[in-house]
Amino acid sequence: MLRFVLVFSLLFTLCLSSSAQTCSKFTSFSNNLAYSSCKDLPYLNSFIYWNYKSSSGSLQIAYRHARITASNWLAWAINPVGLQSAMIGAQSLVAFQLSNGSMRVYTSQITSYTTTMPEDKLKYDVSELKATYANAEIIIYATLTLPSNTTTINQVWQDGPVSNDNPEAHSLATANTNSKGTLDLTSSPDPSRQPGTNSVTPNVSASRSSGRMLTWVLLRFWLTMLCGWKLIHVMLF
Repeated sequence: MLRFVLVFSLLFTLCLSSSAQTCSKFTSFSNNLAYSSCKDLPYLNSFIYWNYKSSSGSLQIAYRHARITASNWLAWAINPVGLQSAMIGAQSLVAFQLSNGSMRVYTSQITSYTTTMPEDKLKYDVSELKATYANAEIIIYATLTLPSNTTTINQVWQDGPVSNDNPEAHSLATANTNSKGTLDLTSSPDPSRQPGTNSVTPNVSASRSSGRMLTWVLLRFWLTMLCGWKLIHVMLF
């Protein structure tokens, strides 16, 4: 029995790691908002969630960066200039954990490739700005006021090291230099994120049998890949 528990714990950890790579099932926001749209960003384990009212230009966002340590900063930005320069002109939201354990979150306009991202007022009004760090994830929350009837934005996201409570230059690896793209704010909301869908409770008794079968199948598969069939035979039989 103990062996089974240990094996199941390993598989459960792997499943949690995998689930961190999608946006649609994540709902643990500390501001208690429900975001109608989200997108998995292609680099840096990042995800963007938003609500948007085009008539007023009100954009509520949550930018989430998974698998990040407390010794890193992160930033999400809108660049009205374009994506060719990416950094230059970026209207950024920056966050990182200070050495005393508190979070620092602020706005910064990027005007140079050698910037240290000093605090500065953006071209857009920003309110409800906050950030959290938990479970190796940093989430930035904010509401921005865009020009009314804006439909798309150029977004840039980034991370880098923190030293002595100050952000330092980010890596020039491919993942960092390619962390940019266009975001369609008016794209159809994700049906799985609509109000009420997260409250649906599955029929436990009906799914128990299939759940057990799936668990055993997954256990055999993962242990075959990791340990070889002979070890599986010893542990499970």
